[in-house]
Amino acid sequence: MASQVFLPGPVAVIPSEKVRSKLAPHLRPIQLIEEMTRLSRMGALPARLEENPERLVVYTDTHVTWLFVTRRGDAYSLGAAFPRGFREEERLLSGALLLNCSAGWQGFHQLRDVPDGMSAHWPLLRRAWDGVGSAEPERPPLPPHHTAYLDRMAQVIEAGRDIEVARQREAPPAHYRRRESVREERRSAQSMYVFGLLRPATLAAGAVVQLADQPDLKGRVVRVKGLDVLVRFETTVDYGRIPAQGALVALPSDRVFQAQADTVQALRRGDVVNRGLLGWFVDRSLTPFRADPHDQPRGTLDQDSQLSAFQRALAVPDLLLILGPPGTGKTRTITEIAVACAARGERVLITSHTNRAVDNVLEQLPADLLAVRVGNEDVVTGRARDLMVESHVTALRERIRASTEGMVSRLAPFTGDGDAAGRRLAYLADSLAAARTAERKEQGHAAGLDAVVRRLEPAQADRIAVATDRLTIMRATAGRLDARRETWERRHASAQARTGAGIFAFFYRWLTDRRLARLRAVRQELVLTAEEVSRAEMTCREERAEAERLIGAHPEAARLMASRDAARRDGEKAMAEASRAAGSLRSIVAAFTPISEEPLPDGRLPADLAGWEALRDRLEQAVVTLRARAALLADWRASIGDAEQDLQRELVRYADVVAATCIGTATTKLLAELEFDLVIVDEAGQISTPNLLVPLARGKRAVLVGDNQQLPPYLDDEVREWGESLAQKEDLSPAAASEIADVLRRSAFERLYGAVPAGHQVMLTVQRRMPREIGEFVSASFYDGVLRTDHMGRQDDPIFSSPFAMIDTGDRPAAERREETGNRPGYVNPLEADIAVRLVAGYTRYYKDWAVIVPYRAQAEYIRAGLARVLGEGTEIADNVGTVDSFQGGERDLIVYAFTRSNARGEVGFLRELRRLNVAVSRARRQLVLVGDTTSLTAARDEGFRILMRQMMDHLRRVGDLRTSADVSARLDHLEELS
Repeated sequence: MASQVFLPGPVAVIPSEKVRSKLAPHLRPIQLIEEMTRLSRMGALPARLEENPERLVVYTDTHVTWLFVTRRGDAYSLGAAFPRGFREEERLLSGALLLNCSAGWQGFHQLRDVPDGMSAHWPLLRRAWDGVGSAEPERPPLPPHHTAYLDRMAQVIEAGRDIEVARQREAPPAHYRRRESVREERRSAQSMYVFGLLRPATLAAGAVVQLADQPDLKGRVVRVKGLDVLVRFETTVDYGRIPAQGALVALPSDRVFQAQADTVQALRRGDVVNRGLLGWFVDRSLTPFRADPHDQPRGTLDQDSQLSAFQRALAVPDLLLILGPPGTGKTRTITEIAVACAARGERVLITSHTNRAVDNVLEQLPADLLAVRVGNEDVVTGRARDLMVESHVTALRERIRASTEGMVSRLAPFTGDGDAAGRRLAYLADSLAAARTAERKEQGHAAGLDAVVRRLEPAQADRIAVATDRLTIMRATAGRLDARRETWERRHASAQARTGAGIFAFFYRWLTDRRLARLRAVRQELVLTAEEVSRAEMTCREERAEAERLIGAHPEAARLMASRDAARRDGEKAMAEASRAAGSLRSIVAAFTPISEEPLPDGRLPADLAGWEALRDRLEQAVVTLRARAALLADWRASIGDAEQDLQRELVRYADVVAATCIGTATTKLLAELEFDLVIVDEAGQISTPNLLVPLARGKRAVLVGDNQQLPPYLDDEVREWGESLAQKEDLSPAAASEIADVLRRSAFERLYGAVPAGHQVMLTVQRRMPREIGEFVSASFYDGVLRTDHMGRQDDPIFSSPFAMIDTGDRPAAERREETGNRPGYVNPLEADIAVRLVAGYTRYYKDWAVIVPYRAQAEYIRAGLARVLGEGTEIADNVGTVDSFQGGERDLIVYAFTRSNARGEVGFLRELRRLNVAVSRARRQLVLVGDTTSLTAARDEGFRILMRQMMDHLRRVGDLRTSADVSARLDHLEELS
């Protein structure tokens, strides 16, 4: 916002010595003051008032100046001046004054030179600036129920912090058996080490860790690959300080919870882009809308659910929820929404709670879309790494340097040791000086010769004088006629330009003909006069030749003629050299000089020495200009690296799509104060409400894409343990504790889906990941049977007749198949683990893309150890064996899921979270193999789990392949014999 301010009188400016010394010689203070005067007389001089220290900041076209009002308030001291940059542009956008001062700004060397009565008009500017600052209307207070909601969110954030601390406390140290220093491409001098772990740990990229017993050695996990963990330490760490064997301890990070708390405070203040955001969550107040059926995606989408989601996302004014079961093309739908919204000029934010989820979407965006990834480069993978803002800036600098390389080469003749233009210009000046000297000598000898002619042949001298006078008169006449010709040509062109249309077109056609007639007459007269000039020139030459013949025998005349001819030859030689130098110099200069300003527009040589000297002056001016241009270009190319932060900020500002994690949107300075037209949140069903509010506070409208049948933000066991610890921590009522627990267990997506108006939610209903047999079970068990399958099916399998198979260990004795308590918290089932190991070992020739998923970490470690014995340590076992929780979002051709729990008590532990089974079985692209004790599973004490298991058994008997462990073992023996 800008406010016009009229200054009633001139304003005095005294440049400080610091500014004088800093600006000279490239820019003088008087030039800044003149520019300020020019802009202020147009009413277009932007300015801001700033405090600490108090000053007037004035913006010319090229510079920013700091003006400090004098003690008497009669003038300003010019305290600083620097080039305008991107940061200054951002400040101007937030508010400015437009100064209008017809009397202008006047510079003075010292304060005592300022005349009495002048004023800085500071009180006037202060009042105007206060008006700019108070233009924002006062925000109404929040409704009480909104305040209560935010109070509850603050409690949820604290509960989340407690759960995270408990997680870290329970997680055992990650023991390593080796460490080595590495040198990777990076932008800092921080130390980086690879630690080879004894066994897989729960460390993930981005986690903060420290060396056990050395709390000052902290770092961040850059990458986890198998058992190798790459850590970047906060400072340079000497190799000798790191024990050869030791442990890494994960540390809780408060950064996430602080960002959440800051967002809650911003919502309290109303300092968010969309003031209706709280209404979405608290009141479910959403605006009805209609999708436009003419909106079509760039790519192919399902004609029912995906297309409907796409069209609604383009039209929704506030919030849309897209329920995307596994394999239904959530990423494709998000991509088309982002592309279409960016195409109509919207700034789009793509976000999720994990870097992997963000990068999965980002990698699908078309290359012609300017997409920028913001975040920690250590945790970004794949093509998304090339889209990091740092990568964009590096590429931009290289493009700038490459695109200006040709200009640098062309300007080389005007720079440094290669100043060929300067040498040619000096040679031209020397040649013209020699020609001028020769001309003066020739004229002196010619004057002496004329005196001899007057003395020896006075009659002939009179004839020469008459011929010369005649030539002078005719040349003057020709000059006047040529000027008249130019005048009539302009008049004729002016009249002719108006003959096309209008009520006076006829008059101008008549005037054009009349002026054309006058022009033709002048041209004819000029032709006749030119002929007279030619005859007069010939007469002069003939009379002078006759005079030289008559006196040629006289010794003095012969000497003068010889000297004159020698001087003429010297002049001709000098002019020939000047012509070569000018031609060479012109060929260099002409490439940069506009055609209208070329010293030799048509390649003609000047008619006389005065014309040559004028040409030299124009060439010299061009060379000086091009030298300055070359110097500016060199300075600019050298300073590109200094503007990295500004370039990054502008790239993010003008990007079509920005991608960052939910917390990254609040913790990255590049996104500070940046607003988005649309926020797309992927995997929203796994994101806690406080986490979700962080990016939504930055957008005008939002699309949440998620699945409330996947694992929630916090698991039941974690919430239950938090509830049990409440009695020792704070006094919460049972109702409040219950409400907080519900917010922890269920994401905002889950709480909203089904509660918002029907037009604001849509479900993707066609899955293409799983074979039909698996897809039908997932649909019936978790999505009310509405999920359809479009899958090509699987290839033949060497063991099972259906892609949905189960190995039942119930045929083994109870003592052999039962679970055991592992060395770590959780359970192991050696029988199921051995079956899984044999199965994967036998399947490796059929499925290169496989994974084993189990509920417990202890069981995962047991299976990893078994596979390492069979397949060797070199395989990517650690990446392909894990818990359900860690594998959410992944997919493989072959999925083996071992239930682990088998006991006579019917205890299934946290398997009662049915969504775990949905996550496990929906990962398979070709073959799913379940391993478990069906007798124990179908007799579980938990009713929901028991019912689901019985439904699964019915489905297996109907379309699947249910085998006993003995049968599968025999088939595996056969496969081993064949191999």
